[in-house]
Parts: sequence; structure tokens; C-alpha cells
Amino acid sequence: MAASHVEITVPSDSLEVLTPPDTEEIRKVTASMRTEVLDVAHYPEIRMVSQHVEGTTRHLNLIVALTIKGTTREIPITVDLKFGVDTLLATSTFTVKQTAFGIKPYRGGPAGTVRVADEVTFSIRAVAVRQSP
Repeated sequence: MAASHVEITVPSDSLEVLTPPDTEEIRKVTASMRTEVLDVAHYPEIRMVSQHVEGTTRHLNLIVALTIKGTTREIPITVDLKFGVDTLLATSTFTVKQTAFGIKPYRGGPAGTVRVADEVTFSIRAVAVRQSP
């Protein structure tokens, strides 16, 4: 496992507010999140790079360096693995606080009634497919 390495880069402007239903207000909050909260013009990517990997054939425990809006924090995550005949499915869900990355959670909308929680959840689903030699 010592030679294992994981790196994920996500374009900041690809993130969306997922609170249903998809209304005009949700689209406005998503636009504000991208411009005011995440400042995608100056910080176009969110990056996660493994620092330490250990585990079994079913679960990996990682320490990752997560960079959001120019601030990097090391966090632990668990990755669940499922092997198919020619595939590997890796999934992980973890939560971080925006304030840990120097981000003030969004507050706005009509009379300031729309508030985004400090904690945000990341869900990762990656599929690897074996190529024929």
C-alpha cells in the first residue's frame, strides 16, 4: 500500500446546490456559491491528494490533503472497494466544515432566509475498468 496514490481534481464551477426542488432560488444560490463563496475565478479547482494509504481488499483508510479555496487541510477518509470481473468500484462519503477552509457559509436569498450549513458532504464514486493487454 505504501506505493498507492490517489489524486482527484474537481472543477469548482461544476458544483451545484442539491437541495430539491430545482427552483430559480436554488439556481441563484448555486451562482452565488460559485462566485462569492468559492471564488471560482481565483480558485478553479478543489483537489484531494492522498498522503497515506492503508487497508484491505474491501476498505482503504486514507489521510488526504484536501484543498478548497487555496487552503489545505489533512483529513481521514474511508474508501469502500468492490471488485468485479474487470472493474473496481471505489466509493467514499465524508463531511468537512467550510469554516475549516476559511469559507464563510452562504447566507442570502429573500430577507437572508437561505442559509447553507457549515458542514458539507462529499460523495465520491470512481470506477476503474481493466484494459485488455
